[in-house]
Amino acid sequence: MSTKDTHIPDWLKVPFAGITPAPTQEKGQDLFPTGNWRSIRPVYRDKLPPCNNACGTNEKIQGYLDLVKRGKYLDAYALIKEDMPFPSVTGRVCYHPCETACNRGKYDEAISIRAVERFLGDLGQALKKDVVKAGKPNGKKVAVVGSGPAGHSAAYQLARLGYAVTILEKSPKAGGLNRGGIPDWVLPQDVLDREIERLVELGITVKTGVEVGKDVSWDDLKKDYDAVVLAVGLTEPNSVRAEGEDKKGVHYGLPFLRDIGMGTSKVKLGARVAVIGGGNTAIDCAREALRQGAVEVTMITVEGNTQEMPASPEDLHDMVEEGVELMHGRAVTAVLGNGSVEALQLHPARFSGAINASPINVDREAAAERFPVDHVIIAVGQHASLAWLPQEFKNERGTIKIDRFGRLGNTNFFAAGDIVQLGSGQPLMVVNAVGDGKRVAFNLDKVIRGESLEPRTIPIDVIFDLNRMNMTYFPHFPRVQQEMLPPTSRRKTQQEVIQAFTEEQAVEEAGRCFSCGTCNACDNCYLVCPEPCIARPERSNGMYKILVDYCKGCRVCIEECPTGCLEGVPELDFDTGVVRMDTAFAISPGLHGRQAEELRNLASRPAKNI
Repeated sequence: MSTKDTHIPDWLKVPFAGITPAPTQEKGQDLFPTGNWRSIRPVYRDKLPPCNNACGTNEKIQGYLDLVKRGKYLDAYALIKEDMPFPSVTGRVCYHPCETACNRGKYDEAISIRAVERFLGDLGQALKKDVVKAGKPNGKKVAVVGSGPAGHSAAYQLARLGYAVTILEKSPKAGGLNRGGIPDWVLPQDVLDREIERLVELGITVKTGVEVGKDVSWDDLKKDYDAVVLAVGLTEPNSVRAEGEDKKGVHYGLPFLRDIGMGTSKVKLGARVAVIGGGNTAIDCAREALRQGAVEVTMITVEGNTQEMPASPEDLHDMVEEGVELMHGRAVTAVLGNGSVEALQLHPARFSGAINASPINVDREAAAERFPVDHVIIAVGQHASLAWLPQEFKNERGTIKIDRFGRLGNTNFFAAGDIVQLGSGQPLMVVNAVGDGKRVAFNLDKVIRGESLEPRTIPIDVIFDLNRMNMTYFPHFPRVQQEMLPPTSRRKTQQEVIQAFTEEQAVEEAGRCFSCGTCNACDNCYLVCPEPCIARPERSNGMYKILVDYCKGCRVCIEECPTGCLEGVPELDFDTGVVRMDTAFAISPGLHGRQAEELRNLASRPAKNI
């Protein structure tokens, strides 16, 4: 076809479909833009994978799984370190909400994300120098009170932003809950020690044995630092408010684990131990009791069955495998004994629908049950110790009063972690505390730099529906299982119970990822386009683009995209700002419609004689 010597009126010298420059008399023989036939344009628009969305600190999970399956382990470790300061820790202790959200779980089995994270974390531990460096010093000083997950995370991110950070920890060793609330057979001390060393290598000062309200006052913090992050955690155990609870032989969950973790005292238990509570700390206490010499351990819960218990199902399974007995639907109403505990008085109780240290649905009119024990460990939650905090910053829950950005009023004090999340409906997990510390660090930085605190308004499209992807390309593969020590041997050992992935296992498991909604350089669009109208400088995530001058909108590439990152957008909608979202691999904006407005104007112009 040629337009040579053909008269084209000026009012027609606009795109016929709002896409490409119209043919001209000068270039008519060189350009025939068949894309003008198109009504639907393929668009690369990355969605947010559900694992990234469910992660408490919004790790780029799809990104580092993709890098692991390609053998780019160091790149994957560097990517995870943007959001997570200690993947070697969360790779062991996290309750992995990402796996619960994983779309693969609807297809066969969820990806073992935590195990791959541990693989990367252990790789990082083996590096002589970490990949993360401190930011250029900005001359500002920040104190972080508490060295648990939230404090550790806030200090880490602030150091990366160029702040001189000092951590104040009242315990003799840094680590907070990671040190004093998680047993060695889950998180070895040397792994945590190495992560604390990484903070020091980043230029962070860690001061232990320093308690706010005793060694440092509120006014001292205001005077000596430009800003402060309070990440003091929930350090005081809750009571069951039972008669005789002060008898010898009664222990409390977190102090019991803390004494063992800190090495401050050797706990000696009798043969028969009862653990009161149905949460994760209670499970850790029951399993630790076996390792501290107990012969019979019974967990007594107010919940009527295991489904009602707030504990992690997999940890519950492992505990029962090790020989801990379960007694449901009971509440402790008295601790019996002459000076020392000899038995517990139990009454039938019903689950109240909420985690409660003293369930209200106790049937005291029913006959009491006597349960003989030598020791009892009460693990029904913790509360804060905030006598040093000005009253104006305390709320009715007994925690710190903050705004939605983690700030205490109009001050340069911020708070993060369990100390603010208790009672908010947010699960009290290490990863959530880490994410809280990260977000508070960035908000603090904005305040120091005089920027306004505004919530993010970026629209997020989380891809939950498997129908939005092409499942034809995903064969069923079983989940790679982490090996465990056998139950009979692990109940008496302090060695790690769950074993690490090998390199081959990590690569195999990462390869099961659907890459939900995100380009993973599968090359399908490039190969199936019949023209072809797909261009890429190299086979790499997010490097594909549509040659819109020639694309006819046949939708073949859209239908054959396995991950759902390609979608069809009506051509006339292209002045509405369709762009690629910011995700791990979105390195450039998507193509914008160039001339949709001209097409609308064309339809409104009066007809002319030619």
